[in-house]
Amino acid sequence: MSRRHRRYSKRELLGSLHVDYVMSVTDLGLPARSNRWDVLRAFLAVGEARAERLVEEEDGFLILQSVPGQANTGGIYLFAEPLQSFFWLRFDHNEDSLNGEDFQFALRVYHLLNLIDGKQKKSRRRHSRRIHPFPPPGSIDLGTPVMAVAAC
Repeated sequence: MSRRHRRYSKRELLGSLHVDYVMSVTDLGLPARSNRWDVLRAFLAVGEARAERLVEEEDGFLILQSVPGQANTGGIYLFAEPLQSFFWLRFDHNEDSLNGEDFQFALRVYHLLNLIDGKQKKSRRRHSRRIHPFPPPGSIDLGTPVMAVAAC
């Protein structure tokens, strides 16, 4: 029998990601296009919960909602502002017993920020930055601006 330990991929640790519709802004009793912070307050009040983590983007936000005073009771929710709706992001192996560390892990491994605008973002070509040293003192013409950092 082999003594080797099986290595699990990062995605296997939480399982497959599922996105389920929860409710709209009007279901919360608020008018459409309400202030996003009023929407968040109303959503948290319905669940009698608090936001442990919040990541805000232009088209919405992600929150880790948990029961106050109880560790590892969090679930990840997405508010898509263009749709004026909340979605529950659940995983096969861990649905609603997440903590802050799990949230950060899922955010990175599952690219959850891509879900806010509802489409996959094109991969960006990474540009490295080169830091150019300043010339020695006295060799700079103070009338000419000097660029310290230039993008490739």
